[in-house]
Amino acid sequence: MGLTAVLATACGGDSQESSADFPSPVPDSRADAGPVVEVVPTATALPPLDPNADPRTPLGELRARYLPIWSPDFDWAFPPEVCGSDWALDAIAQPTLTADVAVLGDPMAAAALSVMRFEFLLSRASATPDVREQLCIAVASVDPARADALELLSDHLRRDLAGAAPIGFPVEVTIVAATPTAVLAVACAPRGSASDPDGQVEMDDGGSARATLSAYRLTVTRGLEDTVVDISYRVSSVTNRPARSCDEFDSWSAEWQGHAVDWAAQGELWAAVGRSGTAGELCETPPPGGPKECPRDWMR
Repeated sequence: MGLTAVLATACGGDSQESSADFPSPVPDSRADAGPVVEVVPTATALPPLDPNADPRTPLGELRARYLPIWSPDFDWAFPPEVCGSDWALDAIAQPTLTADVAVLGDPMAAAALSVMRFEFLLSRASATPDVREQLCIAVASVDPARADALELLSDHLRRDLAGAAPIGFPVEVTIVAATPTAVLAVACAPRGSASDPDGQVEMDDGGSARATLSAYRLTVTRGLEDTVVDISYRVSSVTNRPARSCDEFDSWSAEWQGHAVDWAAQGELWAAVGRSGTAGELCETPPPGGPKECPRDWMR
């Protein structure tokens, strides 16, 4: 069964709309200010991760369940420039089985963009650690990847580390396979030296780029921070392998193609895709139905 058929079979009826609007930020003078969003009710009210957390709004209470270091800023919505990415996305989201992925425009382009966003926000948080960056990491991921990345940032904050990684993202992402609610993607990015938005890689002294080969599982998620339906792909798990250079990428991609074939043989609904997307394509020739976000803009 082809990918289109698989998606149509599982996602058929419920068409939902995503929002391009985010509630306006509340000024710093917060006395007597009410909640800025109506939080989506959840079945389980988890306690705050930070024992010192003191949330004062429903939005803050929600975020405190997922963000390990509390900040009073989390009681309020942020303007888009805080994370430098698409702030139509709720920071806190959970996987959903009922979404219509058609709201994403081109689902595979949206998945490639999601990988780039995750790596950009994670690398930026590592390079310039700040408590607010926890919210930005949450924009791009769900558990267990979210919890792992937030713990890494917490370690950087506790140890006052900065500049641990260059700020960047893989400029090309290959979608290996997909199910109605998940995507398997692979990418190669330089490690220890930055790549610019056009994909130019600084070489080490030996003439080869140090690299990280990565495989990502992305999950269709539903935002929880307001009652407007917010559907997106977010990274739910990551597997990394160090490499001498991205010359090893083809074998890495073939390895994960094999995993997808094995999962399909075990009865999972994985359909082969084998499609690559680049930052240049997203910026210069975005799909007619979206997404319309340009990763190069993040680096400005």
